[in-house]
Amino acid sequence: MFTEYGELSAQFYEVSKPVGTSLSGDIEFYTEQLNHVTGSVLEAGVGTGRMLIPLLKRGIAVDGVDLSEQMLNVCKQNLQRAELHANLYEQDLTTLTLPKRYEAIIMPSGSLNLLPGREALEQMLSAFKTHLQPGGQIIVDMLLPVNWQQGKVMTKSIQTSNHEGIVLTSTSAEINWERQYTIDLHKYEKWRNGQLQHTELSQFTLHWYGVQEFKDILTGYGFTRIHIVPSYNRANPDGSLYTFIAS
Repeated sequence: MFTEYGELSAQFYEVSKPVGTSLSGDIEFYTEQLNHVTGSVLEAGVGTGRMLIPLLKRGIAVDGVDLSEQMLNVCKQNLQRAELHANLYEQDLTTLTLPKRYEAIIMPSGSLNLLPGREALEQMLSAFKTHLQPGGQIIVDMLLPVNWQQGKVMTKSIQTSNHEGIVLTSTSAEINWERQYTIDLHKYEKWRNGQLQHTELSQFTLHWYGVQEFKDILTGYGFTRIHIVPSYNRANPDGSLYTFIAS
């Protein structure tokens, strides 16, 4: 019934959040955190290269991994347009098998919340640990649903050509406080000259963990130095975003 990260969602993301678009200051924050890194960096959930390409332009050696073939295809096109190169891998983060280790692994903008539950999270952290160089660090964002409203409906449209566009309707469908997840239903509609051409339906499930809970999980996987940053160090944080820097 549902399509996850299909062609329309990749197109919509590329147009609405093009390469270099900073979400609440995430590109600036991650650039600052990686300034001291001299080795290779892995971006988990690289998507279309929104953050990857700005980091490459700043001289940071970054590889990317994503589960979505559609997102990676757009990322490759963006790299070609920017005349840049990066190693891109289509893999599941829970079974990650890459040919080298990294000085840092980053996962910005709530990509971690997309993992389907605690077991998948722990499998990913184990894989991250395996792919870190000695003394390496992970930098990951955690979103919390402080502003989530059940039943809220949002509509946004983008134009992809003179005659075509995509309309996204997002409905906040369910929140489960005990199992710590939210479900939003996304409907992407491609229109041409007023005629509906194609529709994609996506069930967008986000899992979250409490700040201390996630810190304890990291400790359980051997991360002993853990620094927690709210809202990329912006003034007046609302408690919806925390970044964990762990080694």
